[in-house]
Amino acid sequence: MNGPAACGSSISPRPPATSWRPSVRRTDLPPRHSLSDWSVLFPYWRSGEKWIPLAMLGGIVGLSFAYVRMAVWFGMWNQQFFDAMFAYRIGTCLRLLPIYIAVCILSSGCYVFQTYLTQVLSMRWRLWNTRVYLRRYLSDTAYYRLEHGGGRDDNPDQRIADDLSQMTVLSLRMGLDGIQAVTTLLSFSIVLWNIGGTFDFTWMGHHFHLSGYLLLGTVAATLVASFLMEKLGSPLIEADYRQQHVDADLRAALVDVRRNSEQIAFYRGEQAEELRLSHYLANIAHNWRSVVTYTWRASFVGDLFNSTASIILWVLLLPKLLAHALTFGEYSRTNAAFMQVRRSLQWFMSNYTDLAILRSVLQRLHEFEHAVSEPQPHDIVRIDTAAPGIDITNLTINRPDTTPLLTIVDLHIGQGERWMVRGASGTGKSTLLRAMAGLWEYGHGTIAFDIGHAMFLPQRSYLPPGTLRRVLDYPFSTRHEDAYYAAVLQTLNLGAYIPRLDEDACWGSILSPGEAQRVAIARALLSRPAILFMDEATCALDAENERNAYAALLAALPRTTIVSVAHHEGLRHFHQHEMTLNARTGNITIS
Repeated sequence: MNGPAACGSSISPRPPATSWRPSVRRTDLPPRHSLSDWSVLFPYWRSGEKWIPLAMLGGIVGLSFAYVRMAVWFGMWNQQFFDAMFAYRIGTCLRLLPIYIAVCILSSGCYVFQTYLTQVLSMRWRLWNTRVYLRRYLSDTAYYRLEHGGGRDDNPDQRIADDLSQMTVLSLRMGLDGIQAVTTLLSFSIVLWNIGGTFDFTWMGHHFHLSGYLLLGTVAATLVASFLMEKLGSPLIEADYRQQHVDADLRAALVDVRRNSEQIAFYRGEQAEELRLSHYLANIAHNWRSVVTYTWRASFVGDLFNSTASIILWVLLLPKLLAHALTFGEYSRTNAAFMQVRRSLQWFMSNYTDLAILRSVLQRLHEFEHAVSEPQPHDIVRIDTAAPGIDITNLTINRPDTTPLLTIVDLHIGQGERWMVRGASGTGKSTLLRAMAGLWEYGHGTIAFDIGHAMFLPQRSYLPPGTLRRVLDYPFSTRHEDAYYAAVLQTLNLGAYIPRLDEDACWGSILSPGEAQRVAIARALLSRPAILFMDEATCALDAENERNAYAALLAALPRTTIVSVAHHEGLRHFHQHEMTLNARTGNITIS
């Protein structure tokens, strides 16, 4: 929204942008912008929380109307004051000053309250949208599908953290400024029409009588400039879309370096990483040249029109000047009305860059919504049942290219049984566990087990930031007695960390891979699942700690069904059954 006008002038809409703000990219062109992209703006205003924001929006619009009305009054005040001043009527000038000061104070108050309401509304809208998008992102493992499914949306973190913020700020500001621009245009068009009077002229022997010529001339000049701005600046939308993605790609690559700093240091991979990062930087530079080219074209038209505005007004007022029919007060009011009409019509030109950014933001958010809501195939059906154990029926697991990888015709794993899954690399051991977890949809068949009381331990354990107690309880919010935590840690040879249970730290960086895997085993001991799937969950442990971990699981969870993918021969005696996957036939052998 706009700030208070300088005293003696009318309220001015936001001035034309003088520089382009970079914003997000990818290397391919964006899809054509469509009206459906704008649909992401509306859910908040149709939600159960709509009444408060609608009331706030109504208050903001009402203040905007009042603000424009005071701007019209300022124009009339200018004419009265300057006519009195040039007529040396000092008493009239002194009587007008207190009224002017009072309206200035009222105008400033309207602006401040309007700004406050706009900022509060923007934050409420952003928080609501962020909660909704987070819920969608974390539902039905959408976050996993976006990361591993090769989908179009490659930066979901940026959609939620950055694009939602840009959407609320830009759409509110541009929408409210647009309403104010329309109100200003209507109000000052009447003023300009009345001041302009008529223009009589003869051309080719015909006499013409043109009413409101000041308004018509102002509108014509501004629309021509706006048309040129649209033609020269439209490529900015695609350029901004690409810029957003190339910036995000570089940022993601830098995060990869930070997360894998130790591995890179061991490999002495600094030159390789610099070369990789330079590639992303080259993409930024290449696209930035396009941004600069399209920006200066559009900026040239806008700046040229702004620079020649005073000449345009002088040309339009020339008939009145030649007829000596214009006082200084009338000129002051005419100039104010001309500037307001021009700026209102110029709103599109002044906000073209922001409009391009908003359109690309809405396009990316619409893509994100489509990606997280896209129906997924469920040919591999997981049935949640209270029956103990696991039942697999007519299961075929395919590769993404639909070629068969693994087939299990019929298999029952009873309660408390312990199965070891073995096979050469690439036979589908981890893929089988992903299918059971609902993370692999390529194939068909049925898998039935108590999903709500099952736990999966991947090879790489996730340790969220927070206290060690919270890390041990993840993903549940249940709490145990300190003695229970201490006993579990001691059993897994992690007793040194007992005094640090309530230490808030980044445990993923503190614990070694073997310690992280033992923390995952501790989670299973604390939560006591009915079914435990382990995907090489002890591969980073030495033989003694690995045997100790399995012994602890068997002692504490005698009725828990355990299915573990493992290679070490020393683990065979911890399991009652062995499932071997055959790479050549895709079948299984049970022993």
